[in-house]
Amino acid sequence: MTDHPSHRRFSFIIPAWNEEEGIEATVVSIATAAASLGLDHEILVVDDASTDATGVIANAAGAAVIRVDHRQIAATRNSGAKAASGDVLVFVDGDTQVTGPLIDAV
Repeated sequence: MTDHPSHRRFSFIIPAWNEEEGIEATVVSIATAAASLGLDHEILVVDDASTDATGVIANAAGAAVIRVDHRQIAATRNSGAKAASGDVLVFVDGDTQVTGPLIDAV
């Protein structure tokens, strides 16, 4: 028998480099969708040496920000996975809008 998703913690991991234009919408869409499903969740933005305000904007939108300097997407994702506390890891691009039905499908 599989645990119901609402009994699991979801970690949404967003590797980001200079995503200031879209990161707020991404973080807000994840938070809204997860809340609509009643999910225990965290949102981690892994800011990979951005030269813009990506980290500041992500933090203001409610995400935890992890700063790294890998400049390699796989290493950046791995840093997010290492920092995550969830049972389910969901990797999301910095310019993606997430919906409740999408999370429900996960």
